[in-house]
Amino acid sequence: MKHYTAERFLPSHSSLGESPLYRASDNTLFFVDIAGQRVHTVPLSSSSSSPWDTKHTIALSTPVTRLHVVSNRVDVLAAQTKLGFALLNPQTGDLERIADVHHSDDGGLDDEVRMNDGGIDAKGRWWAGTMALDEESKVGRLWCLSEGVVRDMSTSVSDHESTVPNGPVWSPDDKTMYAWETPQGKVYRYDYDVETGKVTSRQLFVQLEGGGMPDGMAVDVEGHVWVAANSQGKIVRFSPKGEQTAVVEVPGAKMCSCPAFGGEDMKTLFITSIKAEGSTGDVYQVRVDVKGVRRHAYRV
Repeated sequence: MKHYTAERFLPSHSSLGESPLYRASDNTLFFVDIAGQRVHTVPLSSSSSSPWDTKHTIALSTPVTRLHVVSNRVDVLAAQTKLGFALLNPQTGDLERIADVHHSDDGGLDDEVRMNDGGIDAKGRWWAGTMALDEESKVGRLWCLSEGVVRDMSTSVSDHESTVPNGPVWSPDDKTMYAWETPQGKVYRYDYDVETGKVTSRQLFVQLEGGGMPDGMAVDVEGHVWVAANSQGKIVRFSPKGEQTAVVEVPGAKMCSCPAFGGEDMKTLFITSIKAEGSTGDVYQVRVDVKGVRRHAYRV
């Protein structure tokens, strides 16, 4: 099994650092502080000795929980807000609403939830989860925005109520979707029909050991899944069969929250973290031996 050690890269001190996003077209890293309601833009091609010195930060009136590249656009990012899908200008903070989600049948449950993680499939469908703010109530759901319509997909991917659904990500051939239940420490795999967006055959993929909570995930070109083991300060790489094949230790970031591949050769893993329980809330990086899969872009 391969062992790596990440190094501190950006002194962000994020209350809830999440969603690192690498945009290859201009060699830029983005990430969010959900609790701090901030979005950071960090040019990696800057001549400065510290990329953090050239960052641009916007403060928003609503939390942004997840960022995605937009196809053929560098002026905006696709962003998940507290309860919706939007386009975000990362320089000005302007948000253009695309669609909202509502737990209207639950009698005002909107005040008890927010968007969490999300992903875009190869056909441009935008999947996103809502989670319980108290991280205990079983009110989480998984939604899918496709062709301008938002659908509740919760019953398609789970046979039980959820508190903090996370994900999803897809295998390089788009035939497998991975999603996870953070408090339960479980990652699930599904058969995925990318032509229709249909999800079937839910199976337990891995159960993190020792109380580890799967937070963010990334996929490499060999089809292995890199899972942030929140509360354990490490990223764990699993084969498509669920076998552990590598570990990245993240010193100082016990509450590591999300990995994302980037860099010109896609062999740099950027890792966000949460400032809590002795964890710094900074961004870390590590060079690995395999290329990551570039995430799909949102198509306006």
